[in-house]
Amino acid sequence: MLYNKQEFPKVMQTAGKITILTAFMGVMVFVVAFLFDAGTQQISRVSAAGTASTTLTVLNTPPVFTKNAYEVTQSSTSTPTNSGDVVQWRAVATDSNGAPYFLLICKTNASPTANVGTGIGTVAPACGGGTVNRWAVSTGVASGGTATVATTTIEGFVELNSWFAWVCDDAAINPRCNNVPVQGYSATNSSPFNVNHRPVLTNFYNNGPKNPGTSLSFLSTSTDPDVVGGEDNIYLVVCQTNTYSTTTNTCSSNFLASTSVGVFANATAAYTLAAIVRDSTYGAFGFIVDQHGHEATANPISQSFVVNNVAPAILSGDISLNGGSNLVLTNPGNQTTGFTLAVTVTDANSCQTDVAGSEITSITVAVLRASYGTTTCNGLSASYNANYCYPSGVPSTVWNLSCTASTTSCTGPTDNSQIFNCTFPLWFVADPTDAGPNTPALFAATNWTAGVKGTDDDGLSSAMVTTSSPVELISFTALDLITAQIPYGSLEPGTGNPNLSATTTVYSVGNTGLDQELQGESMCTTYTIPTECRPSATSTVAESYQKFSTTSRAYGHVLSVTLSSTTIKELELNVAKTTGTTTATRNFGVTYWGISVPASITLAGSYKGLNTFTAKTAEAADW
Repeated sequence: MLYNKQEFPKVMQTAGKITILTAFMGVMVFVVAFLFDAGTQQISRVSAAGTASTTLTVLNTPPVFTKNAYEVTQSSTSTPTNSGDVVQWRAVATDSNGAPYFLLICKTNASPTANVGTGIGTVAPACGGGTVNRWAVSTGVASGGTATVATTTIEGFVELNSWFAWVCDDAAINPRCNNVPVQGYSATNSSPFNVNHRPVLTNFYNNGPKNPGTSLSFLSTSTDPDVVGGEDNIYLVVCQTNTYSTTTNTCSSNFLASTSVGVFANATAAYTLAAIVRDSTYGAFGFIVDQHGHEATANPISQSFVVNNVAPAILSGDISLNGGSNLVLTNPGNQTTGFTLAVTVTDANSCQTDVAGSEITSITVAVLRASYGTTTCNGLSASYNANYCYPSGVPSTVWNLSCTASTTSCTGPTDNSQIFNCTFPLWFVADPTDAGPNTPALFAATNWTAGVKGTDDDGLSSAMVTTSSPVELISFTALDLITAQIPYGSLEPGTGNPNLSATTTVYSVGNTGLDQELQGESMCTTYTIPTECRPSATSTVAESYQKFSTTSRAYGHVLSVTLSSTTIKELELNVAKTTGTTTATRNFGVTYWGISVPASITLAGSYKGLNTFTAKTAEAADW
C-alpha cells in the first residue's frame, strides 16, 4: 500500500506523550480508517493509488525531581540524629500527566517498583528488596507539591545509614519511578544520615563519707558506643534529686556537680561540700550524657553520699570569763555567786541537726587557777578542789554551775555556732592571784581561766580550750569572830589580871593567810554602840588599860600590846589560809586579853565597851 506523505502530514508527524482524550480520538480515527480501508480495498482494485491508517500507544512516563530530596535537618557525624529522634526528607517533583507522585526513600539503590493504581496517588511504590529496605514513603502528593517523609531512628540502627530517593506514580498502565535515585543536593543534607546512640551507664558511686568543706568525688562506669567521626565525649551530671532536664542537659534543680572536661569513658565529677553541712545521708542521682546531648538509657542511677559527723570546735577568743572582769569574793566563809561564763561553740555539721534538734548538746567546763592546768582540772568530778579547780562534773550540790544554750544564737542549718551562757559561784577559799604585797609568788604569777569543751549529739567532743582573756581572782581577807564577849571577870579598883588569860577566837573565812588589826573603846556602865563612854577618872576605864597578845603572858610583859581607840594595832596571828569549805576545816587564831582597873574608879557596876577586830592579810610566808 502506498502513502502520500503530503496528504497526511499531521498524522505522520505527530509524536510524544498524549492525553487520554487524544488516545480516544486516535481510536476513533482508527475505526474510521478501518472502515474506510475496507471500502477502499474495493476501490483499489480499480484505482491506481491506496492509503493505510497508523497506530501508536504512548506509554506513561515517571515523575521527575524538580527539587532533589534532602535531609530537612542535617544528620552527619558532627550533627548526628539521636536515636529515638526523627530523620526527615523533603523533595518536589512533577508528573507530565499531572498525576500525584510518591516520595520513596530506600536503604539501597536497587530499583524500586511502582505499583499499579488508578493514577490518583493511592497505591505506594516499594523499594527494591521490599519493605525491609525502605526508610520511608510519602502519601500521594500533587504534582509540583512538596513531599515530606520521615523515619524514627532506634538504637538498633548503625551509625551511618545510606539513603536513596525516588519519585514514583501509580498509573493504571505502566506505573513508573524515575530511573536514577538522588541522595541530596548538598553536603550538609545528603546521604547517609548519622545515628548517635545513647551512652552506656552501668554504675554510679562516690568516695564518701567526707567531712564538711572537703571534696567529694562522684564516679561512674560509663562508655559511649559510637566511633564514626571519633569517639564521643561523655559527661556525668549529678543532681541531689531526680530532676534532670533533657532540654538543658543539666539538673532542673538541686544541681550538685558535673564533669568539667568530657572524657571517653568513666566520667567523674567533683563536689566540694559546704563548710557547714549537717552530718547525714544525702541523695545523689547520676546522669550520663554525650556531647550531642543524648542520655544514657540507665539514667539515673541513685547512690547517696554521707557527710561525716565531726567534733565541735572552740576558739580561745570565744570564751569570756566573767565578762573579762576580775573575780571578787564577797561572802566570808561561803560561796560568792553571780560569776559568769559565756562560750561560743562551733560545729561544721551546723548547730542544728537534720531533724531540727541541737547538734551541740552540752559543754564541759573547768574554772581554775591557770597554773593548775586543764590536764588535771579537766572537768571531771575527781579533779574538784575549791581552792583552784571547779569542774562541771561535780554535782550541783557541790558546785552549782548552771549553763543554758542561747535560744537566739543558732539561726538554722547554715549556722555553725551555739552560744552557752553560764553562771557559777566560787568558794571563799579560791586562791587569789592579784599581785598584792602579801600574795605568795605561786599565786601572784598566775591568774584564773576557764577551760571549755563542746560535745555534739553523737558524743564527739572538742579539745578543752582555755580563754584568751584570763582574769585575776582578788584577795579576800576575812575573819569570823566567834567570841561575843571578852570576859575580864570581877576586879576591884586598883587591881587587874596578872596574866593575859581572857581569849577571843577568829576564823579565817577568806582566801588569804590571816593577821589581825585591833582597836577598842573605853568601858563604862552606860556604854552603848551609839553612845561612847565619857572620860571620867571615877566611872570610865580607858581603853589603854586593856592589853592583848598572841600568847598568855604577864599583863605587864613587854610584848603585851596596849589597846588604842585612835591607833590600829596589828597582831601577827599568822593564821594559815583556810583550804576547806566546812566549819571544821577553817583555820583560826586566838588572842589573849587582860585588863587593869584604875584605883580612881569609884563607881561600881557592870562595865562595857567595844573592841573591833579587822582582818589583815598575813605575810606570804605565813599562809
